[in-house]
Amino acid sequence: MHGFISGRIEYHTRGEWSGREHFEMFARADGGRTLRALCKMRDVDLTRDVSMSLDAHSRPLDAFVRLVQRGRVRGSTLFTVRPHELVCDGTLADHGHVRQRHALDAPLEYLGLHPLVGDALVTLVRGCDRPGETRFVAGYTNSSSPDGNEGLLAVRSNIAVTFIGHERRRVPAGEFDAAHHLLRWRPEWPEAHIWTYGPQAIFLELTWALNDSRYVLTTLETEEA
Repeated sequence: MHGFISGRIEYHTRGEWSGREHFEMFARADGGRTLRALCKMRDVDLTRDVSMSLDAHSRPLDAFVRLVQRGRVRGSTLFTVRPHELVCDGTLADHGHVRQRHALDAPLEYLGLHPLVGDALVTLVRGCDRPGETRFVAGYTNSSSPDGNEGLLAVRSNIAVTFIGHERRRVPAGEFDAAHHLLRWRPEWPEAHIWTYGPQAIFLELTWALNDSRYVLTTLETEEA
């Protein structure tokens, strides 16, 4: 595993540049990693700041997210994952101070907070066996809207994930041996195509017909531990 990974993702909507995402990943001695992402969406004037700690199986341990839209802080929230509970503490413009406690029947495998490098992690839960087979990944998200800017409370999610196969994929950051999956966040939405790289599921590219968008990795830097 690389000790440090950083990169940039460019956003394009309806053929126009619409934002970018800067991200970093740090490996830890316990086998886990820390993921950070700063996302700027020009089309909806939104900035998303996310930090997430993952265990050795890429499952969430804790996370923080702050959303600023049109110059106003929409919310700042801390998520803490315990063996049998997800706790959400935050201050939201629409709800004031909130504290939620959600019981977990099993270890939480996925927490969706809307950076693309975080979206890629759901492919690790599905895996790369049985091409063409769809499996549902149960987890939680802080928003069920396409831009991740509504609700901002912890809500259940159930993502349909299909593994398509392995293929060579060229993006501005280079050419990679990629895993190709389909993601369907809600039954009424079209599937998104996502390509990831390596055992850490590094984000390469995502295309989605719902908002006529394409998100692509433009730079990638790695350092050994």
